[in-house]
Amino acid sequence: MRLSCGALAGLFGQTFTYPLDVVRRQMQVENLQPSIQGGARYRSTLDGIATIIRCQGWRQLFAGLSINYIKIVPSVAIGFTVYDMMKSWLRIPPRQN
Repeated sequence: MRLSCGALAGLFGQTFTYPLDVVRRQMQVENLQPSIQGGARYRSTLDGIATIIRCQGWRQLFAGLSINYIKIVPSVAIGFTVYDMMKSWLRIPPRQN
């Protein structure tokens, strides 16, 4: 059960944050290659998302996501499971609010 919950958390987390990673990578590459106009292509993250959707299509925001699933989902699942098991083995009580 812990492994499944960790896998789902990794899957959803990666799916929702991946477009931000795409914009970050494109902004980094932009800094390595001087643009023809001399200015930045994206003014902000939201501008980057809007520009990518307008120029390349919304699917570009998720290009490469399936490869990330292969590495991220098992990693998060194992991390969650080990964390919960270590808390149990070390007899660390749950936090009380």
